[in-house]
Amino acid sequence: MKKLALLAALLATLGICQAGDSVSVYGIMDGGISATKAVGSTTTTTSFTSGGMTTSAFGIKGSEDLGGGLNAFFDVSSFIDLGDGAVKGGAAQQNLFTRSAFVGLSDKTLGSVRMGRQEAPSLLPTILFNAYGDSSTYSPLWHATYFGGNNPPSTAIYNDTGWDSAVSYSTPSVMGLTVSAIGSHNTTNGGTNSGGNALYFNGAFAATAYYQRTEINSQGSFQTNVFTNAKPADAYGVGASYDAKVAKVYATFQDAKDNSQAMDAKTYQVSTAVPVGRGSALAEYANTKYNTATTYAETVVGYDLPLSKKTDVYANFGRFTQTAQTNGTIYGAGLRVRF
Repeated sequence: MKKLALLAALLATLGICQAGDSVSVYGIMDGGISATKAVGSTTTTTSFTSGGMTTSAFGIKGSEDLGGGLNAFFDVSSFIDLGDGAVKGGAAQQNLFTRSAFVGLSDKTLGSVRMGRQEAPSLLPTILFNAYGDSSTYSPLWHATYFGGNNPPSTAIYNDTGWDSAVSYSTPSVMGLTVSAIGSHNTTNGGTNSGGNALYFNGAFAATAYYQRTEINSQGSFQTNVFTNAKPADAYGVGASYDAKVAKVYATFQDAKDNSQAMDAKTYQVSTAVPVGRGSALAEYANTKYNTATTYAETVVGYDLPLSKKTDVYANFGRFTQTAQTNGTIYGAGLRVRF
């Protein structure tokens, strides 16, 4: 915090921050070791893992009070690989601010508008409604939604968590409900991404729903373009969670169709976080049934131990199953530091 205060003071000295302005540096660094054996494989690969529980990232965000309840804001952030210090950009080109790059205006009464690279409609419903959040290494729901599993029967429905050149609108929260809509058009290839989501929070209960149609692959994507032959991917999902104090439970269902590959994947997920000692025991199960008569499922259990408000250590074990294949496994541990 002292370093952030020093940076803010420096920005103010340079005339970048004025009264009513707020600029901050933020991030999360997550490193560890994992050993993975994909389904159908006899080989276990052990490696350093950057971003086991949360993808390592850093960014700068800020806002300005324009008066009358109106605020201007911006956010730029990058994914980083702790293994070699490289910025994790896209597959087609090396993008610096792959995680986010947008500006916007917000009003307490009218809501907010954002313009630039930002999250797709499925992202928040996915990461907020499973016990492993946005863990690209361990979360079964994440594997069912983004980038595929550890050895999926086909290419993932979504290749990216964000959309380029997007414009979005979010309503103000009304009795715990926020509704958002987003669109992104590619003038070069002529494709349009569109969709929206709803998030509801009321005490111990929360619920969500989303729909999105993806026609173009973003430059920020880490994967090969699967939206070919001018055929989009359509998906919708619903989810809910309840915090009973002795355990927080989550459940989701999504149906995703990748029309370019004639693939339909239906996924349900259940998970829980149970306070145990100073930390939380985690468990998650996701099952995906494909229209190819293939079923892919993951089960992961683990423990997350906070060392402070910003630092935690974790350990996880997972098992993967797929129709007509031998089982796969993953186990690993790591350290996560937020700032």
